[in-house]
Amino acid sequence: MLILAFVVAAVAMRFLPHLWNFTPVIAMLLLAAYTMKPKHLWVPIVALMASDFALNLWVYHAPGGLDQYFTWAAYLVVLALALGELRGRKLGVGRLAGTTVASSTLFFLISNFGVWIAGGLYPRTWSGLATCFTLAVPFYRNAALGDLLYTGAFFGLYALMQQWQLARAAA
Repeated sequence: MLILAFVVAAVAMRFLPHLWNFTPVIAMLLLAAYTMKPKHLWVPIVALMASDFALNLWVYHAPGGLDQYFTWAAYLVVLALALGELRGRKLGVGRLAGTTVASSTLFFLISNFGVWIAGGLYPRTWSGLATCFTLAVPFYRNAALGDLLYTGAFFGLYALMQQWQLARAAA
């Protein structure tokens, strides 16, 4: 149940004012991969997909396009990476930070490739792809910083809550 609170919190925080791409989405996916049973990992993915629909409809007033599928694919890739790197392993700051940066980078590459291939903003040439990635760098900076901050906060809060539950059970 505790991880579901993190999923709900991460999704809800997407609707609050924030810097572009400075959200807890990656942190939530990493924590879900680390803590949830694999058969329940559809929950954060469906929650993110539903919130993408809601954000497009009510906040951005724009229909989702083909690029949205690349975003969802990026969520799945991040989840798979986290399962491979975090699940069943002893966590250290280095492993967690490395997985977070790798996740941020993969999400950036996949989602912006989707913007380039599916959208009409950039020509479908190598130059257009380079322009797409170049113009997205400020968004990557925000995303990577947010991912590192939220991952530290989510995993730290999760560890504190685990310790509190153990202490409460021992008392």
